[in-house]
Amino acid sequence: MKIDNGNVELQAQFSEMNAQWDAAFNSQQATLVASFYDDEATVMPAGAAQVSCGKSILEFWTNTLAQGIVDHKIELIEAGGDEQFAFQRGLWSAAAVDAQGQRQQFSGNLHLLYRKQPEGGWKIFTHIWN
Repeated sequence: MKIDNGNVELQAQFSEMNAQWDAAFNSQQATLVASFYDDEATVMPAGAAQVSCGKSILEFWTNTLAQGIVDHKIELIEAGGDEQFAFQRGLWSAAAVDAQGQRQQFSGNLHLLYRKQPEGGWKIFTHIWN
């Protein structure tokens, strides 16, 4: 298995997916956010339990979006892969607004592992951040 981490086409695809994911998150569309994940995906949030598979991932994002997190942004640093799996390393940022309107910024590192789908597109297989 040869991993190509200089694949410009893959980087463009993932940059577009990042923009779509951020738009779904920022518009509070948990069902759309969950649609980016493979049926056997796992979400591994920093400091929390792992969440696996469709219904649990939808529930996780529904609860997360209800916490007042806004302005999510993913920044791709590197991407590569082969015919079956691909990865993305990057950064994320977001803000939380409390009941008094106070805004707090958050940011960290991000790693996504994608699995090629039967129809040819990519879906997130593992999502981890800190």
